[in-house]
Amino acid sequence: MSVLPREVEDFVVAASLLTVGALGLVRGAAASAMAAGIRDASDAPTLSAAHFSALDRCVRDAFRDRGELRADRPGGLRAAIAHTTLAAEAIWKRDRIDAERYRALVGPFRDVGIGVPDRE
Repeated sequence: MSVLPREVEDFVVAASLLTVGALGLVRGAAASAMAAGIRDASDAPTLSAAHFSALDRCVRDAFRDRGELRADRPGGLRAAIAHTTLAAEAIWKRDRIDAERYRALVGPFRDVGIGVPDRE
């Protein structure tokens, strides 16, 4: 049995099935938000080591067969994993971050059609 909440697992699976183009849009939106000071990797809530390890394994397993992301652009697979992980952390611990930070972390996925739980 997984320690990950079902909604986190569902999000990771959905994110891992996004097209290369959709993941490129997520990457671009996240980069724009970071440049504007709206988003930062430190905005994600901190997980325990055991929880982060389980999440990291889940995300990496979900993206394991997405080699085409490497071919599309340098760092494409790494970016997909990183952005998915940050958003999954926000979904898991959304009660510990404010609405603006939550939107900044999950918004790029919501914008490409991935359903994410409301913060409240």
